[in-house]
Amino acid sequence: MGYLKSIGAGIIYIGVIFAILTFAPGYPPEAKFTEYTITTPKELEGNLGLNNRLNNAEIIMKGKLHGPEAFTSYKGKLYTGISGGYVVEIKENQEVSPIAKFGKECDGHWQENICGRPLGMRFDKNGQLFVADAYYGIFKLDVTSGKYEKIVDINTPIDSKIPKIINSLDVASNGDIYWTDSSTEFSLHDGVYTFLADPSGRLLRYNAKTKRNEILVENLGFGNGVILSDDESFVLVAETAISRVVKYNLKGPKAGKKELFIDGLPGMPDNIDSDGQGGFFITLAAYADSQNPQISQSLTPHPNIRKLLVRLLYSIEAPFKLVQTYYPNECIEKIIHSIGHFSSVNSLGSHNSVILRIDSNGKIIDVAYGTDGKVTGISSAFIHKDYLFIGSPFNDFVARIPLKEAFPSLASTSKAKNDKIILEETKKPPKKVTEEKVNVKTEKVRDGEKSQKQSKT
Repeated sequence: MGYLKSIGAGIIYIGVIFAILTFAPGYPPEAKFTEYTITTPKELEGNLGLNNRLNNAEIIMKGKLHGPEAFTSYKGKLYTGISGGYVVEIKENQEVSPIAKFGKECDGHWQENICGRPLGMRFDKNGQLFVADAYYGIFKLDVTSGKYEKIVDINTPIDSKIPKIINSLDVASNGDIYWTDSSTEFSLHDGVYTFLADPSGRLLRYNAKTKRNEILVENLGFGNGVILSDDESFVLVAETAISRVVKYNLKGPKAGKKELFIDGLPGMPDNIDSDGQGGFFITLAAYADSQNPQISQSLTPHPNIRKLLVRLLYSIEAPFKLVQTYYPNECIEKIIHSIGHFSSVNSLGSHNSVILRIDSNGKIIDVAYGTDGKVTGISSAFIHKDYLFIGSPFNDFVARIPLKEAFPSLASTSKAKNDKIILEETKKPPKKVTEEKVNVKTEKVRDGEKSQKQSKT
């Protein structure tokens, strides 16, 4: 009986502690916790059902880079951002060439708040690369010279709230930048908190003429991937925590209004990329269905449980932060970084990788799955030279697979379109040959000292 009394007393004490953590006013971190629900994940069947098209993905540059989150290309060259804060070019010989770093020098990825973390990136029509760094802001980068300028400062409040996670962006033909702030309450290294607290993400537009930001959509569930439609009549933004994509109309009778583009996705959407045919690739960072629910989504109707979990994590983290303040060391720093970081929960849940192909009306028209666990935690799917490049913030490699294997119908359509163009060109009468002046541009070569420094990096 004494043993049972001890157990009972222990349960009561734990219950009291949990109650204090949950309901004590002013206990950090400060965030909102209210009840809300999300749409049940779609069950994909038939032609959209499980397949293994991503199982044969080729692993390249293993160990040469870490966390290639998103890709973009210009004039046949492929670029990505990696842990450590660098924007890099991925060479044809599978080497990594650093282009720029917006953050400060650091010791490793556990200091990403110092290093910087380039996430979304897009080229404008003039070949200038715009990069969203989660900790430092939005930058315009000349990939030839490596020179850059800050366009959006993360420390400047927008409507009295400082953006905490600048995540993704796209650039319109007039130079306006559409971008996401995933949270106004927590930074990227505390990403798990954002999924337990109420949504606070935003879709914003940077006006290139006035150089001012305006909020288009508020209270997004971790606003993530952003992409403009080909005709720039609307912009899409992924809500990772709520498993849906929102459409914000820029032209037409619904201009200035938002609407659901697609809801109840079978997982958490990350980046959105073009499929090259007017549609979109939506990459699911985590898969979810009736057999594999996401814990954070299951808890949306239970605000007090979510608040308790957040405060527990903070309570675990607080003493390590105190030690680090007075006796800084790398081991403690790594522990602090791991608590609340997405990398600490990446191994939980299903290991299926999923890339959705969706048309301009929000209909799922094709799906590619990876079921062998070879490439997990994926964040982007980008077409480059007949390959589908697959990004991930967690992997130390780049994965790629021939487009014809991942999406056979899309590859066939692309080939038919190219064949038609070539056929039409061959039918045209030959043009009269005239003298032309040919300007030969030589590539600028960085001096040996800079190249050596980058190689060491």
